[in-house]
Amino acid sequence: MKYSAILGVFLTYSASCLAASSICVSHSDCGGCLQADFTCSWCTDRNYDMRKVRCMTKADLIESGCRPDFILSNVKHEVEYVKNERPMDFTKSNPNAIQIQPQHLKLKLQKQRTQTIKMTYKPAKNYPLDLYYLMDLTVSMRDDKDTLVTMGGSLANALYELTENYRLGFGSFADKPKMPFIFPDEKYVDNPCAPEKEVCEPAYGFRHRLSFTENIERFVEKVNSSDVTGNVDNLEGGLDALMQILVCGDKIGWKERARKIIVLASDGLMHFAGDGLLAGIVMKNDQLCHLSEEGEYLASTKIDYPSVEEIYRTLAKHKVSIIFAVTRDVHSHYDQIHNLLYGMSSVGTLMLDSSNILELVRDGYQEFVKQVEFFDNAPPHIRIDYETNCGGFYKFRKTQRRCDNVEIDKNYEFYINITLLDIPEDGRTKDTVRIEESHITDESLTLDIEIEDDCKCLKLEEGEAGSPLCNYNGEMRCGMCLCDSGWTGRQCECDLSDFNSYRALENNCRMPIVDPATNETTYGPTCSDRGQCICGECFCNAEVDGKYCECQACPLNKGKECSDHGTCDCGVCKCHPSWTGDQCQCPATSVCFAPNSDVECSGKGKCECGRCVCNSGSIGKFCESESTEGSSLCAFYEDCVLCLIHRYEGEECQNVKELCSSKDGHEYHYEFIQRQPDVSEIRCVVNTKHKSDPNITCRHEFVYDNTMDGETFLKILHRNCQPVNTAFISIMVIIATIIVGLFIVLVIKCHNIVQDRREWAKFEEERQNTQYHELNRIYKTPITKFEVPEEYRQSLPEPTFEVLDSPTKSSI
Repeated sequence: MKYSAILGVFLTYSASCLAASSICVSHSDCGGCLQADFTCSWCTDRNYDMRKVRCMTKADLIESGCRPDFILSNVKHEVEYVKNERPMDFTKSNPNAIQIQPQHLKLKLQKQRTQTIKMTYKPAKNYPLDLYYLMDLTVSMRDDKDTLVTMGGSLANALYELTENYRLGFGSFADKPKMPFIFPDEKYVDNPCAPEKEVCEPAYGFRHRLSFTENIERFVEKVNSSDVTGNVDNLEGGLDALMQILVCGDKIGWKERARKIIVLASDGLMHFAGDGLLAGIVMKNDQLCHLSEEGEYLASTKIDYPSVEEIYRTLAKHKVSIIFAVTRDVHSHYDQIHNLLYGMSSVGTLMLDSSNILELVRDGYQEFVKQVEFFDNAPPHIRIDYETNCGGFYKFRKTQRRCDNVEIDKNYEFYINITLLDIPEDGRTKDTVRIEESHITDESLTLDIEIEDDCKCLKLEEGEAGSPLCNYNGEMRCGMCLCDSGWTGRQCECDLSDFNSYRALENNCRMPIVDPATNETTYGPTCSDRGQCICGECFCNAEVDGKYCECQACPLNKGKECSDHGTCDCGVCKCHPSWTGDQCQCPATSVCFAPNSDVECSGKGKCECGRCVCNSGSIGKFCESESTEGSSLCAFYEDCVLCLIHRYEGEECQNVKELCSSKDGHEYHYEFIQRQPDVSEIRCVVNTKHKSDPNITCRHEFVYDNTMDGETFLKILHRNCQPVNTAFISIMVIIATIIVGLFIVLVIKCHNIVQDRREWAKFEEERQNTQYHELNRIYKTPITKFEVPEEYRQSLPEPTFEVLDSPTKSSI
């Protein structure tokens, strides 16, 4: 498949991922999909687009186009209770007490699926107890034996207080009857206590004297009839005795359903594995029973002492606990043994005459009863985890299998999580697991587990060999491409010819990590868990970069990586020469030098990211000026601008390329504009002479601009400069003056006429509004009339004169 096609598959795959559950989409095979999460489903539809994700939730698959009949989903299986009896105490009518509920279950497991069940533990009253009293009967323990005989009845009462259902057994030990553990002189063989001027029986390793019995009188009788013996050193063969008591269950008489405790009473130290070499005994302890019918240990001089580790394993196997009742001077020695037998033993200090033995037995028993711990025999492909709050001792459940301070007749709930880690290599489909308490035999929770294959279609469906959906390089089955040898990938699109194996191809997408101490190479996650590996190449998620997607992508500046002025090296921009900055967005300081200067920012500022930051009072791209009117660069570009103006006006300028180019050969860009430049720009002025009249000076303006790339732009405001016609201007001025004068006179005349009319209208209005109150009796008219006699009227004009009393008003 071509690179672009692979990229297309990846983009389509990524797009479909956005719509699906993120827990499921990363899985490209049926098994991994269904194991990822209970909500994940797998599409086996051959008509489904191979470029799309086949592992999503069922709803997402249907929405994406997978036909419902071709969707495999996880099925939640119910637990079947085979035996589920309630806890019961021990009674005479019911000798089989029950402490664990349930007792037997059946369940189905799928790979990477977890089933949780609840188990209840309730300590039963009067649970059976088998107590074996193992006594060191060397001569120094004679008074301890006598004390045990005298308190036989008290021992029975003490045990009855613990449980009504108890049995006692008895045995004694000394040491291997062989040099150098006994005296070399044959006269001491029959009476090894002769040096102490006492009589005792010959030395022996271990002697089982009484199998378990409920008859306390018989127990006392056996203890009383047992005589002491002697040896040379203060080290005893107690481990030999312990091993025989543990492995000779039939002869000792251990009950299957009972709490088993051994009380070991001694005032001496212990021999360990390897000490038998002192007596020439080289055969390793075989952990087998060597007791005669009379209870004598027959292999004492033939095999070595057992090790503490062997004792611990045997104790755990047979679920037997030990109470070490030892004197104060050897207490530290047994403390060390107790630490090695943690959980299976306790240590108590025994008085010199064993008078406190009852107290030690009671305390040891309570210590074992008050703790509960569960173990299982799960195979490697099944993991079992325990959670409990220990009967409310913890506020929340904790992941642990042990509880202390357990009380009788109280329920303790354990939540057991059972997980199938992998399908067994031998192909078996069933397993049986027992969950047992560490100190109780023949009582457990049995789990019958059926292993179910998630993707049954791999076995039931007939595949399509050489399928075009697999690029003719594999078989299409169960919605997956099962690639031929030499090919791999979702659609068998990756050729393994350049790699030794699929692992080598996959490692090409994983970062190698070399341990400096061992020089060994390991590999990190595929594409650093931040991308997809397609044919040995990582296609990284957004904002991630690097061969293994191990780096953050470099920042974009204006949509361009490293501003197109550098290369990205694991999240860091490596800039090309003449560029700086974390995004290579800043030119080098050379762009802060004016074309006519070799001083940075004209000595009036500092260069920051390719731009001059000017001191107060200075302006311009290079801080070259103090105002917008002129600068040192105006004079620098003046020759070029004059040349360009001359060419614009049709004159010749031979060296324009030389005048209008930078030192590095970049030609200036220019244009002639018709409007005034921006007031914020530095404006330059250049003067030219009119070509027909040298006395006429023409004033032109221009502005300049310099880019970071070294380009120069000039904008020139050109002004047409023509000779002045003074005669025409004079005539036009005279005419304009006359016109303006006439216009002014006309305006004044019109103003006066308008003013007179306004005054007359006002007078008429006031006269019309005058009222004469002739009806008022006290009113005296101001008008006096004179009439010309009739005889004179013909010779005189007719006018009438009226004299007004008020000099302010008259009328004719």
